Amino acid sequence: MKKTYVKILSCVSAASFLLTLSSCGDSKKKLESTKEDKTVVMTVGEYEVPLELYKYVALNTKSDYEKGDGSDIWLGESGAAKLSELEDSINETIVHLYTTLYVCDEYGISPDDSYITDALDIQMDAIYEGYENDYDVYAEEIAEYHMNDSVYRFITRNDILSEELIHKMMDDKVIPSTDEELEGIISGPDFIHVKQILISNDNGNSEEENLALAEDILKKLNDGADFDEMIQQYGGDLYLFNTDNGYYISRGSYHEAFEEAAFSLEIGEISGIVKTDAGFSIIKRYPKDAEFIAENFNVLADDYIRGRYNLILAEKEKELSVTYTDAMEKYPVLSLK
Repeated sequence: MKKTYVKILSCVSAASFLLTLSSCGDSKKKLESTKEDKTVVMTVGEYEVPLELYKYVALNTKSDYEKGDGSDIWLGESGAAKLSELEDSINETIVHLYTTLYVCDEYGISPDDSYITDALDIQMDAIYEGYENDYDVYAEEIAEYHMNDSVYRFITRNDILSEELIHKMMDDKVIPSTDEELEGIISGPDFIHVKQILISNDNGNSEEENLALAEDILKKLNDGADFDEMIQQYGGDLYLFNTDNGYYISRGSYHEAFEEAAFSLEIGEISGIVKTDAGFSIIKRYPKDAEFIAENFNVLADDYIRGRYNLILAEKEKELSVTYTDAMEKYPVLSLK
């Protein structure tokens, strides 16, 4: 479910690619980006964005839009509006990626600091070793996610920088960090307990079919159907099939529309239909369970800290904008492969 917050699409952690292979490695030189890969197609403030990173974001975002409706989504009268929405989403994601670098500047953290580059090399070497240094197979595997080695390293470095930023913000008291502070926040109004019925984009239906189903479910709920039973019958959120706990959330951890709807609810109240990048959600707010909070305090505290960090970055994002270079004319998003 947290995927609904994150603007960075398909930012797969390094561990997810590890395989045990029997073949022998080949030259690491094959991983170097081509001249075209390095073509600067846009800028975010003072930072240049290469084609390889743009393609990674654009193709993953486009794929998400096409779930259910396929490539026909770009046709007809609504196609132009959808394309504009797609381009805005791509730009927002790229700005989000580069915002990390801007905030690092403010906190005196450089991507070229030796402890950052050393950490990056260690993580990437572990990835390569997982493929027994067979760089061809590694490159083929990540290409399925529209990535090359340079993009993978960029995303991995951003994760490392984010961890450093969080620790720095906690040290500087920008983010609360003591148990006493966090206990007060988790028990207060800035942390709530919710469950959702999710009609997922990944269920193979069109957006119109999913919306119609969500409307039917909402009518049944308004007519007195039990929310938990409806989760089991209709919900696409697999986590909630295996637990009765639901989610304890603070702002900054989920999709903004989801959070706005959830925090507007009173305990026991059910939302309307909320559209996010995961699909259509119907949310119910529940009372908090003190025993659950005590048993899961460290996880909840970490969720709050990361949510607070995300909010800080979101504010910085508003200061940044995208400018296209002339080279972008050669790479319209619908022609990318």
